[in-house]
Amino acid sequence: MLIVIEGNDGSGKATQTNLLVKRLKKEGFQCKKISFPQYRKGSSFFIRKYLKGEFGNVDEVSPYIASIFYALDRYEASFRIKKWLKENKIVIADRYELSNEAHQGSKIESARERKRFRVWLRKLEFEIFKIPKPNAIIYLHMP
Repeated sequence: MLIVIEGNDGSGKATQTNLLVKRLKKEGFQCKKISFPQYRKGSSFFIRKYLKGEFGNVDEVSPYIASIFYALDRYEASFRIKKWLKENKIVIADRYELSNEAHQGSKIESARERKRFRVWLRKLEFEIFKIPKPNAIIYLHMP
């Protein structure tokens, strides 16, 4: 089972992810935790450059291009995630595809173009890169 914790910045995703993993392990479940982006992995190379502004202002970089950077990071992790799922482990992810959708989609003003972007991104991540689809998504919101 893949459970994703999503939420706006500062909503407590990392804290809640850690608490959930701790609780599941206490209850006797085997589980693994993963956080995105994976800043210490080579797969986040372009993400780090993007966030440092090496491709221009982050708000001006195409959401399609920036999304590919994050999707590649999840693609790299997808092999571990699939292995864990095959071993019947519960995988808890701190952020996943929806973070990409929200952050990059917010750059697009037109509702019609945003919808087109979401369809494109889901096809890229779930059909082309074949990252596992979450079984459950928990949204945290801080006003």
